[in-house]
Amino acid sequence: MSLRARLALVIAFLAFLPNLVLALTLGLMGNGPWLPLVLWLLLIALVSGAVGYLLARSLLRPLEELTRTLAYLSLKEGPVSELRLPAPKEPPPREIALLRTRFGELLQRLQRLMEAREAFYGALAHDLKTPLLSAIRALEYLERADHLGREKRVELLLALRRELTQAHLLVENLLALSRLEARTPQRETLNLRALAEDLLLRYGEEAKRRGIALRVEGAGAGVARGERLLVERALANLLGNALRHAKTQVRIWVEEGAIQVEDDGEGLPLPLEALAQPFRQGQSLRGSSGLGLYTAKRVAEAHGGRLIACKSPLGGACLRLELPSAREL
Repeated sequence: MSLRARLALVIAFLAFLPNLVLALTLGLMGNGPWLPLVLWLLLIALVSGAVGYLLARSLLRPLEELTRTLAYLSLKEGPVSELRLPAPKEPPPREIALLRTRFGELLQRLQRLMEAREAFYGALAHDLKTPLLSAIRALEYLERADHLGREKRVELLLALRRELTQAHLLVENLLALSRLEARTPQRETLNLRALAEDLLLRYGEEAKRRGIALRVEGAGAGVARGERLLVERALANLLGNALRHAKTQVRIWVEEGAIQVEDDGEGLPLPLEALAQPFRQGQSLRGSSGLGLYTAKRVAEAHGGRLIACKSPLGGACLRLELPSAREL
């Protein structure tokens, strides 16, 4: 049953009930003929039904107008930024006016989200295009450069590898963010020390090439709860940042429910909250688009933890990834 029908029935019943009680009372007291009384009650019922229908229609007219407006917006084609709630034909009641205001605020929030997403994907396409174009140009040069010696060729191949690695990291972070948007992380018991040592093997060659000492320290296994692939991606981002900016050493410190990555570089140029905004701080700050720190922060928050900046005895940047401990089960 529709809201209009229910409201009409309630109004009609409230209008008919006093007349019914009055008619029955008079009939019982007078002991007169019942036929005129029944006919009178039928007339009162018809009049009450008509009054209920008209009042329900009048009361629900502003709500029906708002419903038609929202249906029109849902079917309207074009960019979300151009969607607007049209002005009502007549001043609505206070409750409907408040509902229109809330819908307008929701529409504005949706527009801001869409604008942010468009900016995000536009910046992402630019950042992804840059290393890919550089790699293509390097390959084209290598095709024609028969005169290159081994040293120059290795140098170009290393540059090509760096560009492709940067593009690959962007894709890996996007996949991690997509996984976070699609579902809740699947938690399992993690050995953070084992994860750190795996990353040590993976980044050992790069650290050696940069002349940076890379080590894992801390007490115990650093047991925590989380999804291995997501936590591993977050730690890889932190370690990659540290290797880019360290002078001589990077340390991974492991403890119960937490792991932090420290370097002896110049430290964070801005607060972590600003640096973790993707594509908003430029390539000059920490040398990346910010997607890595943003991904690490989102991974920590999705697990009920956090990513914070801390102080390191090495004197450089220190980022601490905190996760739920296995003891919290």
